[in-house]
Amino acid sequence: MKKIKSFTGLIVIFLVLFLYFINQNSHLINSEGHITHNPVEIPEGYKVPSVEVQVSQDRSNTWLLHLKTKHFTFAPEKVGSDRPSYNEGHVHLYINGEKINRLYGNYFNLGDLEEGKNKIRVSLHSNNHGALVYKGKPIENSKIVEVSS
Repeated sequence: MKKIKSFTGLIVIFLVLFLYFINQNSHLINSEGHITHNPVEIPEGYKVPSVEVQVSQDRSNTWLLHLKTKHFTFAPEKVGSDRPSYNEGHVHLYINGEKINRLYGNYFNLGDLEEGKNKIRVSLHSNNHGALVYKGKPIENSKIVEVSS
């Protein structure tokens, strides 16, 4: 009986600590199982940023990502700020659901893509790393690139 009480006590302590640290952390886990930061809602009075994704094959047969943003400026020198930003920051790049990199400019060489369909997704992020959202919806865009041999 003592062992059960001790074990139950340890589980309760673990759960309390676990919940405490989860609530103290500014990270969340998104639907794809990746750790993300708290969302940053674009407040009224700010222009809502957007991003367009273009992917093309260059002359060396690798793939080039070109981002066209509106009301958004890349600000690599401010990344890691404690304060949210609404119209500047960086972009997270995902290929087939896997985070590849942070982007601090409009162009990125994707290299060789896998044969078949590749989903290229980008999301806008504040300088404090929070995903920019408007009316609860993440500000992101994607494109499917089909690669044949």
